[in-house]
Amino acid sequence: MPELPEVQTVVNYLAPEVQGKIINSIDSPNNYLKVFGNGNLSFVKSAIQGKRIVRLGRRGKYIIIHLNKGHLIFHLRMTGKLLLQGLQKKFDKHLSFRIDFNDNSNLYFYDTRKFGRIYFSKTLNWLEQKLGIEPLSMEFNLLWLTQSLGQRKRMMKPLLFDQSFIAGLGNIYIDEILWKSNIHPLSLSNKIPEQIIPDLYKCIRSILKNAILFNGTTFINFSFGENQMGEFGEQLNVFGKQGRPCPDCGEEIKKIRVAQRGTHMCNRCQILYM
Repeated sequence: MPELPEVQTVVNYLAPEVQGKIINSIDSPNNYLKVFGNGNLSFVKSAIQGKRIVRLGRRGKYIIIHLNKGHLIFHLRMTGKLLLQGLQKKFDKHLSFRIDFNDNSNLYFYDTRKFGRIYFSKTLNWLEQKLGIEPLSMEFNLLWLTQSLGQRKRMMKPLLFDQSFIAGLGNIYIDEILWKSNIHPLSLSNKIPEQIIPDLYKCIRSILKNAILFNGTTFINFSFGENQMGEFGEQLNVFGKQGRPCPDCGEEIKKIRVAQRGTHMCNRCQILYM
């Protein structure tokens, strides 16, 4: 599933091309109506037809199209793609949603596995109540992280995965963050020594920022624009590297299961705090 850097990459790609445009009409060419997380095609059409796109943004793993009245929200899930150019006719079976703009341009939402969802909402209150802090925001600071870890007794990997705690993190970047900060994924959050937390804080922000600079990580499915790939995969140290030597110590990188998720780690470098 695309994580924060991949979703931000899509927003960066789309924003200059669609901001300011007016929505003439919408359609669901493959008639997959479950794509609408709330309402249906006619509900969304009546809500956004004639509206102007003010700006694009991101909240966690959600892409938000801010309209002059209301918000159109996309969650890409596993295989969702927002494109400015339509694909060949044979891919129409995967075309769940299309926006037609007033200048005859379009925005297409393709989704092979059909897990992606689209929402229209007058406000973003429900999303704010659902999601935790943004890790690249000003509000996310060392004090917040120190206090928040100390107030919880949870394993680090599942905690960082919890979107109501920190929004936008997923398997790839959690594994990289925990390796870089030398924290075992099974460590308990309230047992992390306070002197270790500044490194964790810096790793979260620096890894995410660097991943955005490289347009995210293409691992199996992710691409954006004209089939462009994320290039951060070349910077990964442990994710997908099981059986290879740890870049820091040479110990073999292991893949274990943590909270039912494949987790890549180094037993020598990453300390278990219990």
